[in-house]
Amino acid sequence: MHLRKAFAYLIRVDHLKPKLLVFNSLEESGLEVPKGAAEEGETFAEAVVRELREETGITDARTIRELGTTWYGNEEQRFFLLAAQAGLPDVFEHTVTGEGGDRGFRYVFHWMPVDPSLRAELVQGCGAFVDALIDAVGRL
Repeated sequence: MHLRKAFAYLIRVDHLKPKLLVFNSLEESGLEVPKGAAEEGETFAEAVVRELREETGITDARTIRELGTTWYGNEEQRFFLLAAQAGLPDVFEHTVTGEGGDRGFRYVFHWMPVDPSLRAELVQGCGAFVDALIDAVGRL
């Protein structure tokens, strides 16, 4: 069975320094980014926006571009760079909505500097395109 998952690298710029939205993993030690499975008939680009809304409550992030695709077993993973709306707090909580397995979970989000240290901070899979992220935000 072919699974499809979309990952959101949501950034904001604080004092000319880009930061990535992350939350503590419930499953392993480290940080995650918003992500989730694409539903039947849904594009990856549609899925990343929906998953971001369900997991964070953020409704008006702007998709900049797709950063790349990788495979983890039978799971196709696509990573997207998105820009955050103005005025989001430094730390915030949100209870997950939607129909996924994490429905009802309460995540606490915060922002991390976009730099090579993210490779060590993010759990396996979530950091697959950190280098592409660093390159992309350097050109914004």
